[in-house]
Amino acid sequence: MRFAFLTELYAPSVGGQEVFFQELGEAMVRRGHTVDVYCIGHVAGLPDLEVVNGVTVHRKANSGRYKAPRIKALRRNWSDISRYSAQIRRVVARGGHDFYLLNEWPLMHVLALPGKVRPRSALHWCEIREDPLLRTLQAQFPKLVGSNFAVSEAVAAVITRQSGRECGVLPSGIEAARYRVAPGDERSGALYVGRLAPHKNLPLLIDGFALAAERGFVGDLVIAGDGPSRADVEAYARRSPAGARVRVLGSVDEAQKIGLLSTSSVLGMPSRREGFPRVIAEAMASGLPVVTADFSENGAKDVVKQYGAGVICGTEPENFADALLAVQAGWDGYSWAGLAGAANLDWSHIAEKLEKHAERTVEGSKAR
Repeated sequence: MRFAFLTELYAPSVGGQEVFFQELGEAMVRRGHTVDVYCIGHVAGLPDLEVVNGVTVHRKANSGRYKAPRIKALRRNWSDISRYSAQIRRVVARGGHDFYLLNEWPLMHVLALPGKVRPRSALHWCEIREDPLLRTLQAQFPKLVGSNFAVSEAVAAVITRQSGRECGVLPSGIEAARYRVAPGDERSGALYVGRLAPHKNLPLLIDGFALAAERGFVGDLVIAGDGPSRADVEAYARRSPAGARVRVLGSVDEAQKIGLLSTSSVLGMPSRREGFPRVIAEAMASGLPVVTADFSENGAKDVVKQYGAGVICGTEPENFADALLAVQAGWDGYSWAGLAGAANLDWSHIAEKLEKHAERTVEGSKAR
């Protein structure tokens, strides 16, 4: 089959949505399908067209300014979104694909879909927002496509409730065989892996760790990642009472990340806002329990709850400290629950689910 993935950002941009569409696309290619990705170029110098691991990447708005608009408060260059949406309409109108999978972002591209292909399209919801405007779009946009998927069961439940349309689940997967599992007595310390940005809320993790360290938490806190808040995170860590036990590594490569996941005893996810963080699936495949906080827009808590892979705590440092200690005390149970859940998150299973859905959809459209 010929698939088109319509998504805001793609590798080498770094983030959850980029990983989802890249690795799902590569999994579909391994299953014998053709995959074209249509995205927005996020930095200068990227080619308009290239083939990466069998996936053909088309950058349809490639100004290099998408993440650096002249008005910083806008966060994105909206002229790129407009150009991208218009070009998507022309691409889709040519009818060169059997099935279209759209990322939730940048939203306007959903409106650009020609009516004749909408029955053969699916919109993938990566997160839920509480903003009144976005709540309205979450209620209306699912009605503009043939089907809907979400990154987790919790996100799917919200989309179903707000829109009245059924929403399936396509989670952010992993290649489970990549990861290593070590027993609890060979591990120590807390780990954070991800972007360093304001909504990731690293001060909560640092403060919670400092309190837990006073009460006997075993090991250090390692923060791996980079981003706009790195300098602030480093400064905050230095001021912490447990600063001598906090290490900010910066970016790590895949091998280093896999090693950290296999030697730490708990993954801390203090974010105020998440969809289905890929690192939670990676932690589960590594037998690494997770602690995350009960913020309303934090989809990580729903993943942890679904699989029983850790502890969901309150939003204060004392709550995070309690949860870190609780995970170390009950480590084996949380670790085994995560490992059991990770078996269902392998990309081979997720790609097969999309393949079967697309086949049924295309056959159904031919019958009409």
